[in-house]
Amino acid sequence: MEDILAGFDPAGAADWKAQLTKDLKGITFEQLSRIDDNGITIEPFYTIEDVADHDTKPVFAHTDWNIMERIVVNQEQEANKLALQTLATGASGLIFEVAAENTDWAALLNGVEVAYIHTFFNLHNATDASVEALTAYLKAHNAMQTTIGHDTLSDYIQAKATAETFATAVNRITQSTGQLVVDGSLYYNAGSPSVYQLGLITAQVNEYLQALADRNALNTVKQLHVTVATGTAFFEEIAKVRALRQLLQLLTAQYDINPEIAIQAVTGTLYKAPYDAYNNLLRDTLAGMAAVMGGSDAVYILPFDEGHSKGKEAFSRRMSVNTQLLFKEESYLHHIADVANGSYYLETLTAEMGTKGWDVFKEIEAAGGFIQSFNEGILTEKVAAQAADLLERYRNGSLVWIGMNKYPNQVDMPQPAPVPQHKQPGIYPLSLATII
Repeated sequence: MEDILAGFDPAGAADWKAQLTKDLKGITFEQLSRIDDNGITIEPFYTIEDVADHDTKPVFAHTDWNIMERIVVNQEQEANKLALQTLATGASGLIFEVAAENTDWAALLNGVEVAYIHTFFNLHNATDASVEALTAYLKAHNAMQTTIGHDTLSDYIQAKATAETFATAVNRITQSTGQLVVDGSLYYNAGSPSVYQLGLITAQVNEYLQALADRNALNTVKQLHVTVATGTAFFEEIAKVRALRQLLQLLTAQYDINPEIAIQAVTGTLYKAPYDAYNNLLRDTLAGMAAVMGGSDAVYILPFDEGHSKGKEAFSRRMSVNTQLLFKEESYLHHIADVANGSYYLETLTAEMGTKGWDVFKEIEAAGGFIQSFNEGILTEKVAAQAADLLERYRNGSLVWIGMNKYPNQVDMPQPAPVPQHKQPGIYPLSLATII
């Protein structure tokens, strides 16, 4: 058969750039490039030449993910009822937020088939005896997809815990669960750009690993469970989640350990508008799909009107689950692994974000590590400056927030609201709607 391509000369990046300049009457490739919030140059187009020096193997191999819903446990029977309702609507995993020291696990999990779903028990104040009782219950019911733990460092930097609780959390990893739980969702919601989020999360994980190494207990870590928040910058968020997995693999390799890496993504609160809130459904779709395509093992889409549901909580929760069901049943995203693999743009962006995120991590380590950098105010000042820059861009209109600073709904206009005040220095989520 005749090769129909034989009569055409091959075209490289230089040829395309020359054609671009010709067609646009003198406007060059460089003039169309821009620098994003992470200091990365985003080019008008990418070719195979851009990924020649990058490892372009798939970042992850799994296809499916767990559709998560959060259950806040105040009273076991009520939480159990909500859990069963949530599973009946299509969720395949549950996040139990448990603040009590002791919990009746049999009452909480009555009728919940823990052997067939993913469960994450975020135990804020549980006693060792309560953790042992939960572990025994799950073992007796053949629960295979379970994570138990709590990130005390995330509490510490929000002035919710003391430094002593960090040692307690480390001891629990070594003596009981074997699961290292880190919550890095705060940094997106506090206003940090993606590469700084990656650096902070890596440094936070490293603080735990170093403490375990000091105890000669690294081999007790069987699973590394990291939560990250995603936003509406679709391609950037895909690359961020992919880069996070690579950074965690790189970091654990430094300690010569190979734990299971489980990434749980939660949609951010930063972009959620309390007014004209149905726009948040579109924002959640972008953030949730980016989390899935970036390789998250579990995804929790917050209710679109979180904190402002006005008696419609059941509807809001159902929409969160349905959004992900559409990802699966209509977009078939659970039938392909690492859909971004092979995209010249996304491969380049992933590599550059990973490199810059690792550089941020090394800067934090050079300053004494995560805890010391926070205690000396380095991290707090950096994140505050990033947040101030973000706020200014919303105020001057260079960043658009539909329904808030642009095209407000005349029947649901933004209203003045008190700005949250924090008594102690720390890193806190931004409440953009009250500040802009």
